[in-house]
Amino acid sequence: MRPAVPPPAAPERPVVRVVQPCGSLTEHAAAVEAGIARLEAHGCRVRWDASSVSRRWRDYLAGTDDERAAELVAAFEEPDVDVVWLARGGSGLGRIAARVLDRLAALPPRLLVGFSDATSLLNAMAVHLGRLVFHGPMVASLARADITVDLEETLAVLRGECTEICFAGAPGGHFDGLLLGGNLSVLATVAGTPLAATARDAIWVIEDVNEARYRLDRALWQVRAAGLLEGARALWVGDLHLPAVDEALALSMFADDARPVPVVGGAPAGHRGHLATLPIGGHVLLDAPAGRLTAGAPWVQTGGAHV
Repeated sequence: MRPAVPPPAAPERPVVRVVQPCGSLTEHAAAVEAGIARLEAHGCRVRWDASSVSRRWRDYLAGTDDERAAELVAAFEEPDVDVVWLARGGSGLGRIAARVLDRLAALPPRLLVGFSDATSLLNAMAVHLGRLVFHGPMVASLARADITVDLEETLAVLRGECTEICFAGAPGGHFDGLLLGGNLSVLATVAGTPLAATARDAIWVIEDVNEARYRLDRALWQVRAAGLLEGARALWVGDLHLPAVDEALALSMFADDARPVPVVGGAPAGHRGHLATLPIGGHVLLDAPAGRLTAGAPWVQTGGAHV
């Protein structure tokens, strides 16, 4: 698989369309509003339908499947939008991802930012549509005290001005490949479905939250058995939301004696700590000891894409 097609770079003051194709916002409205305020303080021109807060279906989704799919597709069709940014995760995007892909295939690339429940859509867009997208903070994440987001860096990545991500160095080697991955539990749920996405020579970034080690082990087995990690260059593991003693044990379970894949820690991905903006479908160079991820090919289209 070749690197995915990068979207046009964001301008200095991007138009950001905030959408919620996942979980209900009823209990998260204040966090989303605080995140929007932070985006606006950094020069973003945010478009946001506040009525989506009142949308609720099955008591945990931000509207019916039709409503959420329509909102997401409309964000990619809306004139002058530079970045489509997810408000929060939760669940539900996998339910609509297939129908959304069919619609997005006919539309030009556009910057997309999200993580967690967005994992199913991000990887499917990268592999099945050949579009480069970004594993990065939700809007609600920008207001959380337990997550650190360098918003200047994030916006610089989206503008094409930043092509190097630094993280805490970790034992390991040097790897190059296409970056895929995200939330391990979500990757396991799409394994064996048309949404499953893989590529040989990929570097897989992995994170998770609120899962015991045995459930992480079960999800990892499902991902491996479904062939998603076939030919992987490395597993780049971020925060698993475990106590420190369990985190070290969990990292060891990613090793597979039968089909060894190098395992590297320190990925700036997860539901707490440092959360960077990473190019899913992009060609990257990973230097684990130095704590550096650099672009092996452009992550966004620059040079006249915007006036």
